[in-house]
Amino acid sequence: TIIYSLYESHYFFQQWNIVNRQKEELARANLEMQLDSLKNQVKPHFLFNSLNALQALVKTQQTQTAMKFITDLSQVYRYLLQSNEQTLISLQKELDFMHAYFSLLKTRFSKGLYLEVKVNPQWQNYQLPPMTLQLLVENAVKHNKVSSQNPLTIKIESVEDAYIQVSNNLQRKNNDSLPTTKKGLVSISAKYELLQLPPIDLYEDSENYVVRIPLIKPQE
Repeated sequence: TIIYSLYESHYFFQQWNIVNRQKEELARANLEMQLDSLKNQVKPHFLFNSLNALQALVKTQQTQTAMKFITDLSQVYRYLLQSNEQTLISLQKELDFMHAYFSLLKTRFSKGLYLEVKVNPQWQNYQLPPMTLQLLVENAVKHNKVSSQNPLTIKIESVEDAYIQVSNNLQRKNNDSLPTTKKGLVSISAKYELLQLPPIDLYEDSENYVVRIPLIKPQE
């Protein structure tokens, strides 16, 4: 009886391990599919907005500027395709991409748009989901007035407890009271939730809109 009980216990434990492994593999596969879905939403969204900006340059007959924009766009989009295949990317690489992307925005808005980056080097190897900073900057430009008379200043700063903060002076467009899908924020929040990471924080006052993103310590 004792031997039979031990055998049954061993068999039960083996089956329990198999079922648990299957559950973990299924959960991992489901997570990967959801992340891939989010990534595939970002790619056409980014390209659509970039082509709209290019169209605006062509309509105003800024030929040389449009040609430079096309060159920058091809480099940025190539980097986008490479980095977006990863679940996480280092803050330094994300910042490099952010500077390249901002050059496209600067080509269009000139003196109406400024970027300030103040990041402590100690966080540069920490990680975050790809395209996070780009989506937040794009969100700021989308919902605020951008002109040389009323320039929009976007700040990317590292803050305490391994957080990266993206903020902008608040000057909402007249029609910004219309319903919005907030795809950028939804995409970022969903990625953090799927990866079981701390949630993002956002708040605003009469002058500024601020989003704080937790950084992930790189694995050894």
